[in-house]
Amino acid sequence: MMKIKTEWTAKEYPHNWEFIGECEEGEKINISVKNGDAIKIAPNPKELLLQGMASCTSVDVVSTLQKMRQPLEELKVECEAEQTTTHPKVFASCNLVYYANGENLNNEKVANAVFLSFTKYCGVSAMIEKSGCYITPKLFINNKEIDIFDPENKISDKLKHWKDEIASHCKNGIAFVTGASRGIGHDLVQQLCEDGYAVIPSSRSKVTFEHKNIFDSLYLDVEKSHSIHYLTNFLKKNSINFNLIVHNAGVFSADETSTNSTVSFTEIQRIFATNVFGLIETNNTFMQLMNPISTIAFVASLMGHDSYDTYTHTAYRMSKRSVIQYAKNLALEFESQNKKISVLSLHPGSVKTDMNPNGKVSVKNSAQQITQLVSSKMLANRMKHNGGFWNYNLTKEAWECLS
Repeated sequence: MMKIKTEWTAKEYPHNWEFIGECEEGEKINISVKNGDAIKIAPNPKELLLQGMASCTSVDVVSTLQKMRQPLEELKVECEAEQTTTHPKVFASCNLVYYANGENLNNEKVANAVFLSFTKYCGVSAMIEKSGCYITPKLFINNKEIDIFDPENKISDKLKHWKDEIASHCKNGIAFVTGASRGIGHDLVQQLCEDGYAVIPSSRSKVTFEHKNIFDSLYLDVEKSHSIHYLTNFLKKNSINFNLIVHNAGVFSADETSTNSTVSFTEIQRIFATNVFGLIETNNTFMQLMNPISTIAFVASLMGHDSYDTYTHTAYRMSKRSVIQYAKNLALEFESQNKKISVLSLHPGSVKTDMNPNGKVSVKNSAQQITQLVSSKMLANRMKHNGGFWNYNLTKEAWECLS
């Protein structure tokens, strides 16, 4: 539990907009708001928020580098934020710039420390991001700009070589899979590889695959706008284009008993942040990487289809129904633009995973069935029902388009 207080006492102009901030430990601080032409004596509340973010991430970076025994001599973090124009004015975007100085600093270790803070540990930046602010991190080590995600260009160089020497020889082109660290996504990467794709997996956590046709997993957190846009630009810079994208990243309801009348707004926000908002932003941003004739598949659920209506798992059901509708709308948009891109949403089956321990279908079988659905053999059928929702009929052992 944190507890603070601010105090204001009446004073003569221009000091009548000055406050004192106090916490349970430490010195009191001055807080001041600009009052006419007078010079303010201290940070205003929003500047304090930015200073809090800079301090929070600095603590992470310094602590990590000390554990790595890096000879860090100085760390400066600057924040420059743009606000919205209407009240209540909030941060719309922010540049978060790190300046690390020290002789013999290891670029990769410093970049990793910043990466861990920005993507995992800094609670203040996470709170600001959740308000809708787009934060762009930048890193300078001894006055030289370093890519936080690929500090020595090793990933970029490896990707170029993989594309030229391996992916270019795969008959089905390149496939991209989100949420590939485990479960359906992990096995789907391997099945697509067996079916003739070169595959780029992505996930929030690092995962490795043995087959040469599968590239190292790339970092993607669909809840973070910067992660989405950075990866898009990284792939674009390396001339990567996709014949297939499978949007598999998703989360399940934490409360299995939640209903329309009991589900919390916090739970709805949590589910929709990944399953809907992150999915749509990822897809819309990645569209520039799609080949003219290609396929976009969204892993949805029968729980989001009107053929399986019930009132439990409310947030999850609503999110998957949104995905099904989004696929339909996207297909209609492509049709109006005469684009030959196949779009579908699908139910992967009642798969036995961490999210569904009582599932009836193995992860491997589900991945095999999805690979069959997105194959070239099914293209004509998919285009006939473009934007449709597909379910695998276990009795008939065949895919059926339900809408």
